[in-house]
Amino acid sequence: MTFTLDETLGLESRGDNVFASHTDKKYWNLIGPYGGWIAALMLKTVLHDLEDKRFEPVAFTVDYMKAPAEGELILKRACDRAGRTAAFWRVELQMPDGTPCARAALTLAPHRETLVFSQTDMPEVPDAASVEPFQTDILPVKWAHLYESRVIKGPIGEITPDAHSLVWVRDADKRPLDHISLTAISDSPFPRLFLATGRPSNISTITMTVYFHAPSSELNEIGSDLILADARCERSVGGFYDQHTSFYSPGGELVAVSQQMVWYDREP
Repeated sequence: MTFTLDETLGLESRGDNVFASHTDKKYWNLIGPYGGWIAALMLKTVLHDLEDKRFEPVAFTVDYMKAPAEGELILKRACDRAGRTAAFWRVELQMPDGTPCARAALTLAPHRETLVFSQTDMPEVPDAASVEPFQTDILPVKWAHLYESRVIKGPIGEITPDAHSLVWVRDADKRPLDHISLTAISDSPFPRLFLATGRPSNISTITMTVYFHAPSSELNEIGSDLILADARCERSVGGFYDQHTSFYSPGGELVAVSQQMVWYDREP
């Protein structure tokens, strides 16, 4: 079976670590591609032909500089250093005329058996099967229709004063989880401002970092199950707010953490 995310993440080599891709309206936001899709494309640019499969994503930061226009995209990658314990890559995403749209830094490393000295407990929530799926057809953004969301707290369209949400989520076509799809999902929690006010307004993520805690073996065990997104905001001030999301497996293991800084317009 071919999954929607993979269908849209095409890469064509242009030689010397340069690749071409193309936007896809399936993952469209209000004014450009969904940020999670952009991040997944940039991650795939490094991972798709990586020779040493022991090296897996550990940390990934994407800075969103400009929403790319519909059409062709150019991606350029470079490895700054690769050692025995870590490899450091950077990726640039541009429009064909050279306009920079996003830049990313990716750290890869092999996982090892080591001391486990800290663990975050998953919040106590109803299991996914007991929560009704959210009807995404009421949302204007196309990318949201590609995810199955089961909202426990923080439904869109209602005021949630603490801007905290708890949502079971997965790809709607039940694509098995891996680091690429997890990267896309990491941007899926709806903006904290929308929850705090109960309505949409102008926002833009300017940077997102994902810390991957689960190796591929753990993601393979999750497969196409839903994962829990526990998202919150610590402070909003001066036109910016943060968004912190912890993602848990159905068994309660911390899979990944994403952190964002988001620009928002002042309230009318």
